[in-house]
This record gives sequence, structure tokens and C-alpha cells, in this order.
Amino acid sequence: MQYHPPSHPLSHHEILGLAAPFARRGLHVDLAASQRLERRLVFKEVPGPDGLREGLRLENPAEGRYLLTRTLMRPDGLQVELQTSGADPAVLLARLDTVPPASQWHTGPGFVLAVGMRVEPQGNVASADAPLRTLATRLELHCDALVLRLQVPATPGIPADLEVEAPQGDVHELPEDLLAVLGQGWSSLWRVGPGWRGSFRLPRREPARSEHARRQMERAGAHLAATLAEPPAQFHARLATARWKVAARRCVPLLGVAALIGASLAVPSFEIAKNSVFRMLIFNAPPLLLALGLCLQELPRFELPRRPRPSTALSWRSAAAAIRPPG
Repeated sequence: MQYHPPSHPLSHHEILGLAAPFARRGLHVDLAASQRLERRLVFKEVPGPDGLREGLRLENPAEGRYLLTRTLMRPDGLQVELQTSGADPAVLLARLDTVPPASQWHTGPGFVLAVGMRVEPQGNVASADAPLRTLATRLELHCDALVLRLQVPATPGIPADLEVEAPQGDVHELPEDLLAVLGQGWSSLWRVGPGWRGSFRLPRREPARSEHARRQMERAGAHLAATLAEPPAQFHARLATARWKVAARRCVPLLGVAALIGASLAVPSFEIAKNSVFRMLIFNAPPLLLALGLCLQELPRFELPRRPRPSTALSWRSAAAAIRPPG
């Protein structure tokens, strides 16, 4: 179905109609925060369970189409969202009620994980009594001085984007294999501006996609909490074998291409008939395999990584002094 953007701002009459199912629940429109021109209604925050503050936002991006967002805020300022979309705001409000606020948080030793979600009918069946499924959309992990964000794409088969940042700006260096030592599809990190970027390979289909993302982010939280609680040199001492395995994996694309080119150059020295199919396949193997690599979920990186070695810093925080090797 094709949707068209509305051509006029929200009228007073429309606001009363859209707010009716919310008013019956004791929720009131915050006119100062709402945007009539953008057809967006914001409802006043109300107390939620466990000290949470709960807010709602209703948007009308297209004729007959609404997007309802629930925002939960912890006393420490951490937020998480739950979204759903459809044609009836009352139905959307009922959908949000099916997801308990506690299910969007996971607190472990030294970290907090906020799980942004989307709730939708299974099979995209647009009926009020259709069975629902809840999918992860954005996972945000807070651990000491670092924040780790994982954006789960809606398109199947595409790796999730990974972002690491230090909100206080006091962490300037992280090992590239900080998360890759976990295996399970974690890529190496590379520096982009003030933070780091990477990717994470997920299962192709739901619900395994969302479940795997949440389970692995909880695992990453425990790993980061343990890593940041000890001196940087301990990261290498504890995970030296895993770090060498990561370095070996990173060499595979480049070494594979070198081996293919070498094999192709060596073909003339073999006694193979010129019109042999086998000879043709060997000559064309490098471009064919390179084309295959471009079709993978994640584009291969052709690199020779640095040799894993222990850090000389006293702390992950930049304010700490570092020991410099002589020379």
C-alpha cells in the first residue's frame, strides 16, 4: 500500500480525536512540546515502574499511517524506546502495553544494556487481534567510560552497524580487536573521528536475529566490564591466544588473493591442454572469487594487521601517565 504525506497541520479537532484513547488512560497532550506543523503529538511524562519516567510520542508521517513511540527514562538519564506503527492509534497504544518496561533493560555486573524494540503483527497482518512479535532495533550498552551501540537493520542479511564512543572524552585509545576477540561475528574496530566503528554479523531471519543481538550484547557487556576494570596490559595477557586468532582471520582475504594470483601465474608451468575447462577455471578463479567476496554480507578488508602486543599504558583513561619504551 502506498502512503502519501498529509498536506496540512494538525487541527484542533484532529488533536482531540487522536488524543481520545490516550485521555481515557489518563495521558494528556503536552501542547508546548508537540509540533502541529509536523503532525506530531507529545504526551506528558508519567511515572513508570522502578523509578522510570514514561513518555509517548504520536506521529502521522502519512495519510492513515501513525507511528507511536514509548520512551522510558531511568533516574540516571538513560533512555530506551519502543515503537509500533499502524492505522489506529488506540490499537497501537494497546500493542505497547504488551511489552513490559523491564524487558527493555538488562543490568549486569558493571554494565547496563538498553534494548530499543519494535512491536509489529506477525506476517504484517493488519488486524487488531493478529499475533504480535517484538524485534530489537537499537541496543545501547553503557559500561564505565564507554558506550557501545548496535543498530539492527530491518533488511535481512545485512550486518549490524557498531559504534563505540567515550562520552566523557577521556578514552582515546582502544585495541582494534577489543570486541573481535569474542568471535561470533564481531569485527575489528577502526577509528572514525572521536569514536570507533565496526560491524556485527547477525542471523538472517527473525526472531533469531533479535535474540542473538541481545544475547551477544550482554556477553559484550560482561567482557567490557572485566576489561575496563583491569590495566590495559592484562587484556593481552588474558586474551593473547584470541588476539592472535583475530590477526590470522584478518590476514585471510589478502593472503587468499595472493595465493590465487600465484596459482594463476604458475598454471603455464603445468601440462594442461590449452582448451581444457580446468585451465579456464584456474585462470578465471581470481576475478570470480573477488566478485563472490563482494556479494558477502560484509565486504572483506584486505590488510595486514599489526602484531598483537600488550599495551604500555597504566590505565584506559587518557589522564593516566603512560610508560614509553626506551628509544
